[in-house]
Amino acid sequence: MSKKKHSLLWSISKEDSSSSYLFGTMHVMDQRAFRYKELVEEKILECEVYAAEMNLDEANQAAMAETMDLDADVSLKMLLKPKVYKRLQKLFEKQVGMPLELFEKSQPIMVSNILTESQLSRDMPLSLDASLWHFAKAAEKTTIGIESFEEQLQVLASIPLDYQLKGLKDLVRNFKKTREQLFKLTRIYERGDIQSLWKQTKKQAGGIRKLMIYDRNKIMAKRIANIAREQTVFAAVGAGHLSGGKGIIRLLKKEGFRLRPIFLPDANPC
Repeated sequence: MSKKKHSLLWSISKEDSSSSYLFGTMHVMDQRAFRYKELVEEKILECEVYAAEMNLDEANQAAMAETMDLDADVSLKMLLKPKVYKRLQKLFEKQVGMPLELFEKSQPIMVSNILTESQLSRDMPLSLDASLWHFAKAAEKTTIGIESFEEQLQVLASIPLDYQLKGLKDLVRNFKKTREQLFKLTRIYERGDIQSLWKQTKKQAGGIRKLMIYDRNKIMAKRIANIAREQTVFAAVGAGHLSGGKGIIRLLKKEGFRLRPIFLPDANPC
């Protein structure tokens, strides 16, 4: 994808129809991720429906905790060798500011996510995706989830425990490198390079990219297309889902839509 297509915001249209929009979000509170906020809010106001990856009003923390808890007779300490656990314990307390023991019953992927998110700035009161959701609700738009909360839980519950453990061990072993990659990802997002975002997302997903990316892209693209045929919709999905041969942009084109990048007023697409 050329630099002329480096954009997180895309118009979706067919002949003789009003435009809908597709936007790549990031679940962060880092101010650098909010560059498109003003332009995005303008486009949300043009649409009848705001569709996020998931209906945030349906999010159930209790159900999430239950799904992401280990079995009753298993703990994180039991799954890791003493030396690895001790390193994780020290790292977690230093970076997160809480004792690891509070998350003994959490699945490894949850511990990895908490550690990773602790490295990002928290300049804003809400994450970008939550901020846009609340804006759409305040504007009295119809707000829906492209995927249901239950579907997202099912995806998380399908990630093999062995895969989660490997990821957590790699994170502990290479924390400095992981942090550098995270900062790099934030910079890539800031400049709207969705092709590089896609490559990073695919790399991070590794052996579960079909589960986490490809299968979900098919479902989300089909549902976005169905809505866009009936109403104008602003669809906001994780930015890693946009690009690539199996990305939502390509899949929507196969559904017969024309997609064009929309650039920030001060951006130079060349």
